[in-house]
Amino acid sequence: MTKCLGCGINLQSENKNKEGYTTDLNRPLCERCFRLKNYGEYQKVSLDNNTYDKILKSIPSDALVVYVSSLFNLNLHYLDKFKNVIIVLTKRDILPKSIIDDKIKNYVSAITNNYLDIEVISSVKNYNLDSLMNKIKKHLQKSKDVYFVGMTSSGKSTLINKIIKNYSDNNYQVTTSLYPSTTLDKIEIDIGAFKIIDTPGFLNTSSIINNIGIKDIKKITPNKEIKPRSYQLKGEGSLIIDNYLRLDYHTDNNIVIYLANNLHITKASLANNTFKEDDKHNLKIEKNSDVVIEDLCFIKFTKKCQVEIYTPYKISIYTRHNLI
Repeated sequence: MTKCLGCGINLQSENKNKEGYTTDLNRPLCERCFRLKNYGEYQKVSLDNNTYDKILKSIPSDALVVYVSSLFNLNLHYLDKFKNVIIVLTKRDILPKSIIDDKIKNYVSAITNNYLDIEVISSVKNYNLDSLMNKIKKHLQKSKDVYFVGMTSSGKSTLINKIIKNYSDNNYQVTTSLYPSTTLDKIEIDIGAFKIIDTPGFLNTSSIINNIGIKDIKKITPNKEIKPRSYQLKGEGSLIIDNYLRLDYHTDNNIVIYLANNLHITKASLANNTFKEDDKHNLKIEKNSDVVIEDLCFIKFTKKCQVEIYTPYKISIYTRHNLI
């Protein structure tokens, strides 16, 4: 059975409502990938993490795995599923240039020791791609198959396309988008030095991007270097982040918010009712901690405090030690 060259799904011409549909089995792309590439039209799929988990379990235990994580989220939740891992931290171009790469690597090293190597890259800027390629070749196992895994929206497919363009004579391109579940099955691409096995991204069901529409996904996704927004909070009050979130604070604090530059933040009093009827998160924040709202923002706190966060969406909000 022929596979779609964009998302890896088996092509079929019988059911237009099922993944892999095409009117012509001789075409390289399914209808979904064709419309996404040419018209920016996104179609949700019925596949879930159970399907993707079966694909990931098929990865040989001794295979070399490139675990791709966006620095905007730094989600390493599935790292322990694999043995021989190179951690690749993508989207370096959206974090401020003043941040030192080695400090980012040290931060990850303090979280986990389950890796062979770490690299910080920007696919858009071709930043550290030569270094990454050298590390992959250095750690190749008996097989030349290298499995690329990561969360949805981690930048995995963009990285693969840039490797194909820069380091092979192949004109192949996997489908990329801002939207969840773009890659649907394994895709194999031989680039000479090794074979890339692209895999579907893990679906983070608690991420905000699984709760909002296409226009909002485009709006909240940073596409250039983030300009951090600093606030000296005095007394008590609220910060409202566009149409997505409200933060209530009760003590003096210094915070820095990292999010897409086009999003609006407004100050309000606690008496303001915006989002007050929505989902509430009570957070006790330790000194020098971040609050992470995946795929929307992270907020750096310098002092110990307690805050309430309200949002219209059923999403996960958690704390971690300051990344920056």
